[in-house]
Amino acid sequence: VSQSRYFIVTTDGSDTNTGRKLGDAKATIAGAVAIATTGTVIKVSAGTYIENNPITLPDQVSIVGDSLREVSITPQNTGDLFYIGAGNYISNMSFVGAANTGAIFSFDPSNIRNINQSPYIQNCTNFISNSTGLKINGNNATGNLKSMVLDSYTQYNQGGIGVSITNNGYAQLVSLFTICNDIAVIVTGK
Repeated sequence: VSQSRYFIVTTDGSDTNTGRKLGDAKATIAGAVAIATTGTVIKVSAGTYIENNPITLPDQVSIVGDSLREVSITPQNTGDLFYIGAGNYISNMSFVGAANTGAIFSFDPSNIRNINQSPYIQNCTNFISNSTGLKINGNNATGNLKSMVLDSYTQYNQGGIGVSITNNGYAQLVSLFTICNDIAVIVTGK
């Protein structure tokens, strides 16, 4: 059944498809995000996805993987993977690939948005060496929150940073696990 605010991504899909039902799925998260609007849920089926990053999520868009261990996202480029904003929800996926000096999740430095509801990362694992799992730069957001929230986010990113909070950014880090990081959590004014 086709649904207007629900898109499906599968490894055998095509970004020319509508994404509105399983037999007409998108092939990439970026393909689904390109047509997503406020209130959209993107369901990512089991598989490995190579994504042209950065991917900028519209506010109030959710990306939900089938399973933490069965959905793997690999950034195609160096730099940040996802630019997130107000009310985004991302869950049940792992991030893998070659060493990447960017962040998995960050506010967009070129499109500063008002954060009136914290984006929420849940049940994800970052395996990308030398990356930053969560980058919260308060200069890249407006509003009173300038925050991100996480639950059950594991950082196994050798040599990287688990969470970076700068410039009056804010975070609620529930069940953050950092293994083999150079820095688990860093908080600075700049």
